[in-house]
Amino acid sequence: MSGKWLLISLAAVLAGAGGAALSLHWKGRAASPVRKTGAALIPIDSEVTLSGKLRPQHITTVKADTDGDIDAFLVDVGEDVFTGEVLARIGASGLESQRDAAAAAVTAAQDQVSRAEQNVANARLEASRAEADRQRSRAALDKMRAAYERQQMLNKAGATPRLTWEKAQRDFAGAQEEYDAMDKAARLSAGQEQTALNELGAAQKAVADRNQELAAARDKMQSGEVHSPVDGTVVARNGEVGGPAGTDLFEIATDMFALEVALEPEPQVLPRLRPGDPATVLIPDLQNAGIAGRIKEIQENRVVVEFNCTLAAVRPGMPVEVRLKLQ
Repeated sequence: MSGKWLLISLAAVLAGAGGAALSLHWKGRAASPVRKTGAALIPIDSEVTLSGKLRPQHITTVKADTDGDIDAFLVDVGEDVFTGEVLARIGASGLESQRDAAAAAVTAAQDQVSRAEQNVANARLEASRAEADRQRSRAALDKMRAAYERQQMLNKAGATPRLTWEKAQRDFAGAQEEYDAMDKAARLSAGQEQTALNELGAAQKAVADRNQELAAARDKMQSGEVHSPVDGTVVARNGEVGGPAGTDLFEIATDMFALEVALEPEPQVLPRLRPGDPATVLIPDLQNAGIAGRIKEIQENRVVVEFNCTLAAVRPGMPVEVRLKLQ
């Protein structure tokens, strides 16, 4: 009889243990629903937080137009630049002194032109005076010639005293000498005027030549200068002074309020993200201030989240965290 009760008690204990195990099994299944993605088990309702660095959405890359070593950087990362501003000089050693020498030569040539122009003006004035004197002297000579010829005719006819004829002869000779001197002076002045004009022409040609040399020196300088093609802010600079100029020297952001961050989620997370999904950008430097954004694109294993922010303290290069909800 005692053996019978022992068997009944053992069966009851086993039945209770089995019931408890079955109850725990069903409770575990109800508390932890899962979705299978590949080899990983991911909760259905979850989110992921990823880290990255801010960068501008709109960037213009600036290249060097000429090969050579970097002589100087004229702007630093973070500086605002304007269109046409010189950002760097490439292989311009010695070109600045050549340009300055050419500019000095132009100035000297222009001074020579100014002096030559003054000489021409003086020569023309002198030639004009000499010509006026010659014309006056010629008129006086013609008058004396007429008087002399008349007295000579009268003298031959015995109709005028010899002394009167001789005086007319002396006056005519004096007028002739004066005219010859005035004529010589006028010819000399004309020659000096022509010489001054020739010198002016030579000086003007020298100015043209020096200007060509200056233009060539400036062209060389400009070919060695890297100019900004846009207004914006420098966010990256590549290369070192004295080293070769690489393909991309600068990156300029044209809109500092349009930002984005590139993220690299785990492979099992990627299938549960879609372009256009909302995102929250958390900025640790600003007490984790949250800014609304969205997934801009997904390329291979990279997710790009974009957002707009007008806070001046939010700048490219800042570390951020991005919270994404999984589908």
